Amino acid sequence: MLFSDKIKQLRIESGKRQKDLAKAIGVDVPAYSRYEHGERRPKREQVLRLARIFKTDADELVAMWLADEAYSHIAHDKMANRAATLLSGMLDGTPAQSIAGEKKPDIIPPSGQQHDRNMVTMMGHSVMPHLVNGDAATVMQRIEDDSIDCIVTTPPYWRRRSQGTESITATTAGEFVNELLQTMAQAKRVLKPQGSLWLNMGDDTTDGFVQGIPWRVVLAMIDQQGWHLVNEVVWNKTTTSPQGSQDHLRKVHEFMFHLVKDDNFYYNDDELRHTFALIVRNDDKGRKRNDKIKEHYLQPEGGHGLIPADVWTIGVQRSGIAHYCVAPDTLYRLPLVATCPRGGIILDPYCGTGTACKIAYEMNLRSIGIDINPDYIKRAKASIEQKPLSLF
Repeated sequence: MLFSDKIKQLRIESGKRQKDLAKAIGVDVPAYSRYEHGERRPKREQVLRLARIFKTDADELVAMWLADEAYSHIAHDKMANRAATLLSGMLDGTPAQSIAGEKKPDIIPPSGQQHDRNMVTMMGHSVMPHLVNGDAATVMQRIEDDSIDCIVTTPPYWRRRSQGTESITATTAGEFVNELLQTMAQAKRVLKPQGSLWLNMGDDTTDGFVQGIPWRVVLAMIDQQGWHLVNEVVWNKTTTSPQGSQDHLRKVHEFMFHLVKDDNFYYNDDELRHTFALIVRNDDKGRKRNDKIKEHYLQPEGGHGLIPADVWTIGVQRSGIAHYCVAPDTLYRLPLVATCPRGGIILDPYCGTGTACKIAYEMNLRSIGIDINPDYIKRAKASIEQKPLSLF
Protein backbone atom coordinates (compact mmCIF):
# COMPACT_ATOMS: atom_id res chain seq x y z
CA MET A 1 0.00 0.00 0.00
CA LEU A 2 1.26 3.46 -0.90
CA PHE A 3 1.45 6.27 1.66
CA SER A 4 -1.37 8.14 -0.09
CA ASP A 5 -3.62 5.06 0.06
CA LYS A 6 -2.70 4.51 3.70
CA ILE A 7 -3.71 7.97 4.94
CA LYS A 8 -6.96 7.76 2.98
CA GLN A 9 -7.68 4.38 4.58
CA LEU A 10 -6.86 5.73 8.04
CA ARG A 11 -9.07 8.77 7.48
CA ILE A 12 -12.05 6.63 6.46
CA GLU A 13 -11.53 4.23 9.36
CA SER A 14 -11.35 7.12 11.82
CA GLY A 15 -14.47 8.78 10.45
CA LYS A 16 -12.60 12.04 9.84
CA ARG A 17 -13.30 14.46 7.00
CA GLN A 18 -10.65 15.89 4.71
CA LYS A 19 -11.36 19.41 5.90
CA ASP A 20 -10.86 18.35 9.54
CA LEU A 21 -7.45 16.88 8.78
CA ALA A 22 -6.46 19.79 6.56
CA LYS A 23 -7.17 22.21 9.40
CA ALA A 24 -5.31 20.04 11.92
CA ILE A 25 -2.08 19.99 9.90
CA GLY A 26 -2.29 23.57 8.63
CA VAL A 27 -3.18 23.20 4.93
CA ASP A 28 -6.25 23.84 2.80
CA VAL A 29 -8.58 21.05 1.66
CA PRO A 30 -7.29 20.90 -1.97
CA ALA A 31 -3.73 20.49 -0.68
CA TYR A 32 -4.73 17.68 1.67
CA SER A 33 -6.70 16.02 -1.15
CA ARG A 34 -3.51 15.96 -3.23
CA TYR A 35 -1.75 14.12 -0.40
CA GLU A 36 -4.34 11.34 -0.64
CA HIS A 37 -3.90 11.23 -4.42
CA GLY A 38 -0.14 11.00 -4.23
CA GLU A 39 0.18 14.22 -6.22
CA ARG A 40 1.94 16.08 -3.42
CA ARG A 41 3.83 15.03 -0.30
CA PRO A 42 3.23 16.42 3.18
CA LYS A 43 6.12 17.54 5.37
CA ARG A 44 7.55 15.14 7.95
CA GLU A 45 6.04 17.07 10.86
CA GLN A 46 2.63 16.87 9.16
CA VAL A 47 3.00 13.10 8.85
CA LEU A 48 3.71 12.93 12.59
CA ARG A 49 0.59 15.00 13.31
CA LEU A 50 -1.49 12.67 11.17
CA ALA A 51 -0.11 9.66 13.04
CA ARG A 52 -1.20 11.22 16.34
CA ILE A 53 -4.67 12.04 14.98
CA PHE A 54 -5.12 8.53 13.58
CA LYS A 55 -3.58 6.97 16.74
CA THR A 56 -1.32 4.84 14.59
CA ASP A 57 2.38 3.94 14.78
CA ALA A 58 4.24 7.15 13.89
CA ASP A 59 7.45 5.33 12.96
CA GLU A 60 5.56 3.05 10.57
CA LEU A 61 3.77 5.96 8.89
CA VAL A 62 7.01 7.96 8.51
CA ALA A 63 8.78 4.88 7.12
CA MET A 64 6.02 4.46 4.55
CA TRP A 65 6.30 8.17 3.70
CA LEU A 66 10.07 7.79 3.14
CA ALA A 67 9.62 4.62 1.09
CA ASP A 68 7.10 6.38 -1.13
CA GLU A 69 9.60 9.16 -1.77
CA ALA A 70 12.31 6.72 -2.88
CA TYR A 71 9.89 4.66 -4.93
CA SER A 72 8.47 7.66 -6.77
CA HIS A 73 11.96 8.65 -7.92
CA ILE A 74 13.20 5.30 -9.21
CA ALA A 75 10.18 3.09 -9.93
CA HIS A 76 9.97 3.71 -13.68
CA ASP A 77 13.65 4.14 -14.46
CA LYS A 78 15.30 1.34 -16.43
CA MET A 79 18.00 1.17 -13.75
CA ALA A 80 15.49 0.92 -10.90
CA ASN A 81 16.26 -2.68 -9.99
CA ARG A 82 20.00 -2.06 -9.80
CA ALA A 83 19.42 1.09 -7.76
CA ALA A 84 17.20 -0.86 -5.33
CA THR A 85 19.95 -3.41 -4.79
CA LEU A 86 22.56 -0.73 -4.15
CA LEU A 87 20.23 1.12 -1.80
CA SER A 88 19.56 -2.05 0.17
CA GLY A 89 23.29 -2.56 0.66
CA MET A 90 23.82 1.03 1.74
CA LEU A 91 21.06 0.86 4.32
CA ASP A 92 22.12 -2.34 6.02
CA GLY A 93 25.80 -1.33 6.04
CA THR A 94 27.06 -4.15 3.82
CA PRO A 95 28.73 -3.64 0.46
CA ALA A 96 26.32 -3.94 -2.42
CA GLN A 97 27.04 -7.06 -4.42
CA SER A 98 27.62 -6.91 -8.13
CA ILE A 99 24.46 -7.96 -9.85
CA ALA A 100 25.94 -8.51 -13.28
CA GLY A 101 24.55 -11.74 -14.66
CA GLU A 102 22.15 -12.15 -11.72
CA LYS A 103 18.37 -12.07 -11.93
CA LYS A 104 17.21 -8.55 -11.13
CA PRO A 105 14.89 -8.37 -8.12
CA ASP A 106 11.44 -6.93 -8.59
CA ILE A 107 10.81 -3.49 -7.14
CA ILE A 108 8.21 -3.88 -4.41
CA PRO A 109 6.16 -0.81 -3.53
CA PRO A 110 5.65 0.01 0.16
CA SER A 111 3.92 -2.70 2.20
CA GLY A 112 4.37 -5.20 -0.60
CA GLN A 113 1.48 -4.15 -2.87
CA GLN A 114 2.30 -3.83 -6.55
CA HIS A 115 1.33 -0.37 -7.78
CA ASP A 116 3.21 0.06 -11.07
CA ARG A 117 1.78 2.46 -13.60
CA ASN A 118 1.84 0.16 -16.60
CA MET A 119 -1.78 -0.60 -17.48
CA VAL A 120 -1.66 0.88 -20.99
CA THR A 121 1.63 -0.89 -21.73
CA MET A 122 0.24 -4.21 -20.55
CA MET A 123 -2.82 -3.81 -22.81
CA GLY A 124 -0.69 -4.06 -25.93
CA HIS A 125 -2.43 -3.28 -29.23
CA SER A 126 -5.64 -5.26 -28.77
CA VAL A 127 -8.88 -3.31 -29.29
CA MET A 128 -10.79 -5.65 -26.99
CA PRO A 129 -11.75 -3.33 -24.11
CA HIS A 130 -9.79 -3.66 -20.88
CA LEU A 131 -12.49 -3.77 -18.19
CA VAL A 132 -11.48 -3.48 -14.54
CA ASN A 133 -13.59 -3.92 -11.41
CA GLY A 134 -12.55 -1.43 -8.73
CA ASP A 135 -12.67 2.11 -7.38
CA ALA A 136 -12.00 4.64 -10.14
CA ALA A 137 -9.45 6.85 -8.37
CA THR A 138 -7.54 3.83 -7.09
CA VAL A 139 -7.45 1.85 -10.34
CA MET A 140 -6.43 4.94 -12.31
CA GLN A 141 -3.22 5.12 -10.28
CA ARG A 142 -2.07 2.12 -12.35
CA ILE A 143 -2.38 4.10 -15.61
CA GLU A 144 0.70 5.82 -16.97
CA ASP A 145 1.05 9.61 -17.04
CA ASP A 146 -0.03 11.33 -20.29
CA SER A 147 -1.22 8.07 -21.87
CA ILE A 148 -4.97 8.52 -22.53
CA ASP A 149 -6.36 10.39 -25.56
CA CYS A 150 -9.97 10.84 -24.50
CA ILE A 151 -11.99 10.34 -21.31
CA VAL A 152 -15.77 10.22 -21.47
CA THR A 153 -17.77 9.31 -18.40
CA THR A 154 -20.90 9.70 -16.29
CA PRO A 155 -20.02 9.62 -12.57
CA PRO A 156 -22.52 8.24 -10.04
CA TYR A 157 -25.38 10.64 -9.35
CA TRP A 158 -25.34 11.99 -5.84
CA ARG A 159 -28.07 10.24 -3.78
CA ARG A 160 -29.80 8.92 -6.88
CA ARG A 161 -27.95 5.67 -7.59
CA SER A 162 -28.61 3.04 -4.97
CA GLN A 163 -27.59 -0.25 -6.52
CA GLY A 164 -25.63 -1.21 -3.41
CA THR A 165 -22.08 -0.76 -4.67
CA GLU A 166 -21.12 2.83 -5.36
CA SER A 167 -17.70 4.38 -5.79
CA ILE A 168 -18.81 7.70 -4.26
CA THR A 169 -20.60 7.38 -0.94
CA ALA A 170 -20.63 11.03 0.20
CA THR A 171 -23.54 12.13 2.34
CA THR A 172 -23.32 15.86 1.56
CA ALA A 173 -22.98 17.79 -1.68
CA GLY A 174 -19.62 19.20 -0.58
CA GLU A 175 -18.21 15.77 0.21
CA PHE A 176 -19.49 14.46 -3.13
CA VAL A 177 -17.67 17.25 -4.97
CA ASN A 178 -14.43 16.59 -3.06
CA GLU A 179 -14.55 12.84 -3.73
CA LEU A 180 -15.21 13.36 -7.43
CA LEU A 181 -12.34 15.85 -7.61
CA GLN A 182 -9.99 13.07 -6.53
CA THR A 183 -10.88 11.09 -9.64
CA MET A 184 -10.65 14.20 -11.81
CA ALA A 185 -7.12 14.84 -10.51
CA GLN A 186 -6.15 11.36 -11.68
CA ALA A 187 -7.92 12.05 -14.99
CA LYS A 188 -5.76 15.11 -15.57
CA ARG A 189 -2.59 13.17 -14.79
CA VAL A 190 -3.31 10.30 -17.22
CA LEU A 191 -4.69 12.48 -20.03
CA LYS A 192 -2.32 13.43 -22.84
CA PRO A 193 -1.62 17.17 -23.28
CA GLN A 194 -3.74 17.13 -26.46
CA GLY A 195 -6.47 15.00 -24.83
CA SER A 196 -10.06 15.79 -23.85
CA LEU A 197 -12.36 14.95 -20.95
CA TRP A 198 -16.13 14.80 -21.47
CA LEU A 199 -17.98 14.79 -18.16
CA ASN A 200 -21.72 14.05 -18.11
CA MET A 201 -23.46 15.10 -14.88
CA GLY A 202 -26.97 15.56 -13.57
CA ASP A 203 -28.01 17.70 -10.60
CA ASP A 204 -30.06 17.06 -7.48
CA THR A 205 -32.14 18.99 -4.98
CA THR A 206 -32.09 19.31 -1.20
CA ASP A 207 -35.21 20.49 0.59
CA GLY A 208 -36.59 21.47 -2.79
CA PHE A 209 -33.61 23.58 -3.88
CA VAL A 210 -31.23 22.79 -6.74
CA GLN A 211 -27.68 22.17 -5.52
CA GLY A 212 -25.74 23.09 -8.68
CA ILE A 213 -23.45 20.08 -8.26
CA PRO A 214 -22.28 19.83 -11.90
CA TRP A 215 -21.13 23.45 -11.85
CA ARG A 216 -19.58 23.10 -8.40
CA VAL A 217 -17.46 20.23 -9.70
CA VAL A 218 -16.44 21.93 -12.94
CA LEU A 219 -15.60 25.26 -11.35
CA ALA A 220 -13.48 23.48 -8.74
CA MET A 221 -11.71 21.59 -11.54
CA ILE A 222 -10.96 24.91 -13.25
CA ASP A 223 -9.93 26.82 -10.12
CA GLN A 224 -8.13 24.10 -8.18
CA GLN A 225 -6.81 21.72 -10.84
CA GLY A 226 -6.18 23.99 -13.83
CA TRP A 227 -8.63 22.48 -16.34
CA HIS A 228 -9.95 24.57 -19.26
CA LEU A 229 -13.65 24.43 -20.20
CA VAL A 230 -14.25 24.28 -23.96
CA ASN A 231 -18.02 23.77 -24.03
CA GLU A 232 -20.96 22.96 -21.79
CA VAL A 233 -23.49 20.88 -23.69
CA VAL A 234 -27.10 20.65 -22.56
CA TRP A 235 -28.39 17.12 -22.99
CA ASN A 236 -32.15 17.39 -23.56
CA LYS A 237 -33.28 13.91 -22.58
CA THR A 238 -36.81 14.23 -24.11
CA THR A 239 -38.20 11.61 -21.72
CA THR A 240 -37.88 11.55 -17.94
CA SER A 241 -39.63 10.01 -14.97
CA PRO A 242 -42.83 11.76 -13.87
CA GLN A 243 -42.31 14.41 -11.22
CA GLY A 244 -45.06 15.43 -8.81
CA SER A 245 -43.72 18.81 -7.66
CA GLN A 246 -46.14 21.73 -8.06
CA ASP A 247 -43.60 24.50 -7.44
CA HIS A 248 -40.75 23.43 -9.74
CA LEU A 249 -40.35 22.89 -13.47
CA ARG A 250 -39.90 19.32 -14.65
CA LYS A 251 -36.18 18.65 -15.14
CA VAL A 252 -35.39 17.14 -18.56
CA HIS A 253 -31.72 17.98 -19.01
CA GLU A 254 -28.21 17.13 -17.87
CA PHE A 255 -24.85 18.68 -18.70
CA MET A 256 -21.97 17.30 -20.76
CA PHE A 257 -18.80 19.33 -20.12
CA HIS A 258 -15.85 19.29 -22.52
CA LEU A 259 -12.65 20.03 -20.59
CA VAL A 260 -8.99 19.99 -21.65
CA LYS A 261 -5.63 20.46 -19.93
CA ASP A 262 -3.96 22.34 -22.80
CA ASP A 263 -5.16 24.78 -25.48
CA ASN A 264 -3.57 22.64 -28.20
CA PHE A 265 -6.16 19.84 -27.89
CA TYR A 266 -7.04 17.42 -30.69
CA TYR A 267 -10.35 18.14 -32.43
CA ASN A 268 -11.58 16.50 -35.64
CA ASP A 269 -14.26 18.88 -36.87
CA ASP A 270 -14.75 17.06 -40.20
CA GLU A 271 -15.37 13.70 -38.56
CA LEU A 272 -17.76 15.27 -36.07
CA ARG A 273 -19.83 16.85 -38.84
CA HIS A 274 -19.81 13.65 -40.86
CA THR A 275 -21.02 11.57 -37.91
CA PHE A 276 -23.68 14.13 -37.10
CA ALA A 277 -24.94 14.01 -40.67
CA LEU A 278 -25.23 10.22 -40.49
CA ILE A 279 -27.14 10.39 -37.22
CA VAL A 280 -29.58 12.99 -38.55
CA ARG A 281 -30.08 11.02 -41.78
CA ASN A 282 -30.73 7.79 -39.91
CA ASP A 283 -33.06 9.59 -37.53
CA ASP A 284 -35.04 10.93 -40.48
CA LYS A 285 -35.49 7.33 -41.59
CA GLY A 286 -36.75 6.42 -38.15
CA ARG A 287 -33.88 4.01 -37.46
CA LYS A 288 -33.52 4.88 -33.76
CA ARG A 289 -36.47 6.67 -32.24
CA ASN A 290 -34.94 6.65 -28.76
CA ASP A 291 -31.52 7.99 -29.76
CA LYS A 292 -32.04 11.01 -31.97
CA ILE A 293 -30.88 14.56 -32.53
CA LYS A 294 -33.30 17.05 -34.07
CA GLU A 295 -31.86 18.92 -37.04
CA HIS A 296 -33.08 22.28 -35.72
CA TYR A 297 -30.44 21.97 -33.01
CA LEU A 298 -27.73 22.05 -35.67
CA GLN A 299 -26.08 25.02 -37.35
CA PRO A 300 -25.36 24.77 -41.09
CA GLU A 301 -21.81 25.69 -42.01
CA GLY A 302 -20.86 26.08 -45.68
CA GLY A 303 -20.35 22.88 -47.64
CA HIS A 304 -18.78 20.93 -44.79
CA GLY A 305 -21.97 19.49 -43.40
CA LEU A 306 -23.65 20.27 -40.12
CA ILE A 307 -21.82 21.30 -36.98
CA PRO A 308 -23.64 20.47 -33.75
CA ALA A 309 -24.86 23.23 -31.49
CA ASP A 310 -24.55 22.91 -27.72
CA VAL A 311 -28.03 21.47 -27.12
CA TRP A 312 -28.35 17.78 -27.96
CA THR A 313 -31.77 16.14 -27.96
CA ILE A 314 -31.09 12.49 -27.27
CA GLY A 315 -33.59 10.03 -25.80
CA VAL A 316 -32.83 8.13 -22.61
CA GLN A 317 -31.79 4.52 -23.18
CA ARG A 318 -33.26 2.07 -20.68
CA SER A 319 -31.53 -1.06 -19.44
CA GLY A 320 -32.56 -4.32 -17.84
CA ILE A 321 -31.31 -3.06 -14.47
CA ALA A 322 -33.82 -1.54 -12.06
CA HIS A 323 -33.52 2.27 -11.77
CA TYR A 324 -30.56 2.34 -14.16
CA CYS A 325 -30.28 3.95 -17.59
CA VAL A 326 -27.51 3.21 -20.07
CA ALA A 327 -25.60 6.17 -21.50
CA PRO A 328 -27.08 6.68 -24.98
CA ASP A 329 -24.77 5.73 -27.84
CA THR A 330 -24.95 9.18 -29.48
CA LEU A 331 -24.12 11.03 -26.25
CA TYR A 332 -20.73 9.26 -26.14
CA ARG A 333 -20.09 8.68 -29.84
CA LEU A 334 -20.03 12.37 -30.78
CA PRO A 335 -17.33 13.31 -28.24
CA LEU A 336 -15.25 10.27 -29.21
CA VAL A 337 -15.25 10.89 -32.96
CA ALA A 338 -14.42 14.56 -32.34
CA THR A 339 -11.60 14.26 -29.82
CA CYS A 340 -10.03 10.80 -30.03
CA PRO A 341 -7.52 10.40 -32.87
CA ARG A 342 -7.04 7.25 -34.91
CA GLY A 343 -5.08 4.73 -32.87
CA GLY A 344 -6.00 6.54 -29.63
CA ILE A 345 -6.96 5.20 -26.22
CA ILE A 346 -10.28 5.89 -24.48
CA LEU A 347 -10.95 5.76 -20.74
CA ASP A 348 -14.26 5.62 -18.87
CA PRO A 349 -13.57 5.57 -15.11
CA TYR A 350 -17.27 5.02 -14.30
CA CYS A 351 -18.07 2.75 -17.22
CA GLY A 352 -21.27 1.09 -15.97
CA THR A 353 -22.29 -1.47 -18.58
CA GLY A 354 -19.66 -0.26 -21.03
CA THR A 355 -21.16 2.11 -23.63
CA ALA A 356 -17.91 4.04 -24.20
CA CYS A 357 -15.89 0.83 -24.49
CA LYS A 358 -18.36 -0.69 -26.95
CA ILE A 359 -18.13 2.40 -29.16
CA ALA A 360 -14.33 2.33 -28.93
CA TYR A 361 -14.35 -1.32 -30.01
CA GLU A 362 -16.53 -0.47 -33.01
CA MET A 363 -14.17 2.38 -33.90
CA ASN A 364 -11.16 0.04 -33.66
CA LEU A 365 -9.76 1.98 -30.69
CA ARG A 366 -8.28 0.68 -27.45
CA SER A 367 -10.20 1.42 -24.27
CA ILE A 368 -10.20 1.03 -20.51
CA GLY A 369 -13.42 0.80 -18.50
CA ILE A 370 -13.53 0.90 -14.70
CA ASP A 371 -16.50 0.31 -12.42
CA ILE A 372 -16.80 -0.65 -8.76
CA ASN A 373 -19.90 -2.77 -9.43
CA PRO A 374 -18.78 -6.26 -10.56
CA ASP A 375 -22.17 -7.00 -12.11
CA TYR A 376 -21.81 -4.03 -14.47
CA ILE A 377 -18.37 -5.24 -15.55
CA LYS A 378 -19.77 -8.70 -16.30
CA ARG A 379 -22.59 -7.19 -18.36
CA ALA A 380 -20.14 -4.97 -20.25
CA LYS A 381 -17.90 -7.93 -21.10
CA ALA A 382 -20.84 -10.05 -22.22
CA SER A 383 -22.31 -7.35 -24.45
CA ILE A 384 -18.99 -6.54 -26.11
CA GLU A 385 -18.11 -10.18 -26.74
CA GLN A 386 -21.46 -10.63 -28.48
CA LYS A 387 -21.13 -7.48 -30.60
CA PRO A 388 -19.44 -7.88 -34.01
CA LEU A 389 -16.87 -5.27 -34.99
CA SER A 390 -18.46 -2.67 -37.27
CA LEU A 391 -17.77 0.78 -38.63
CA PHE A 392 -20.83 2.46 -37.06
